[in-house]
Amino acid sequence: MGSDDAFGAALLDWVTGGSTSEVIERDDGYVEDGAGPDAYIAPLAGWPDAEREAVLHVRGRVLDAGCGAGRVALVLQQRGLEVVGIDESRLAVRAARHFGVRQVRCASITVLAREIASFDSVILFGNNFGIFGTPERARRSLTAWARRAAPGTKIFAESTNAYTGGAPIIDRGYYRANQRRGLAPGTTRMRFRYGELVGPWLNWLFVSQGEMRQIVRGTGWTVAEVLGAGPSEPYVAILERR
Repeated sequence: MGSDDAFGAALLDWVTGGSTSEVIERDDGYVEDGAGPDAYIAPLAGWPDAEREAVLHVRGRVLDAGCGAGRVALVLQQRGLEVVGIDESRLAVRAARHFGVRQVRCASITVLAREIASFDSVILFGNNFGIFGTPERARRSLTAWARRAAPGTKIFAESTNAYTGGAPIIDRGYYRANQRRGLAPGTTRMRFRYGELVGPWLNWLFVSQGEMRQIVRGTGWTVAEVLGAGPSEPYVAILERR
């Protein structure tokens, strides 16, 4: 990502004191204000309940995939864990370093197909299970990761049910239009705006707990536990390599 990295620019601004929220634009023209620094650089007390519970289960060497400004990596680092953050945005990497994350680099989650054997826990917080874009790509990636992951490796995969009003930028009309087109209901095409910057279009996926289980089945991972009670709140599925 280069000069159009609106979201990375927002992260870097927020860790240096900025407070203006990003704007999210959907491919049908709908726009809404994003969560802003209150979510993306929040201290532990400000995280969703499922995330706060999930970090208690994180062990060993940790990869924070799509780490953003590093709020999760920083908390785990402070707890004495070895954490490596990766993000495709060079500006996000700069933000995480400024925020205090010691090990962070610019990389795609595709590196996991090569490096997952060196990690015990993989973090996909911030609805980052959606980074796969489609159920098919999620299944392919998880299957590839399972081939190299050691038994006992855990993925902490967060998403939000697209049907209950809690998922960002998703509403009933949009997910029903997806269904009519033969797409997964929580499939989203969106981009970020920040000031004068307009980011690239991204394909993102929100899934229910049932859809998560369907995607994971047969990939080499097992849904060991699901954390999060509220139907419209983010949940964290703990996937384990058996």
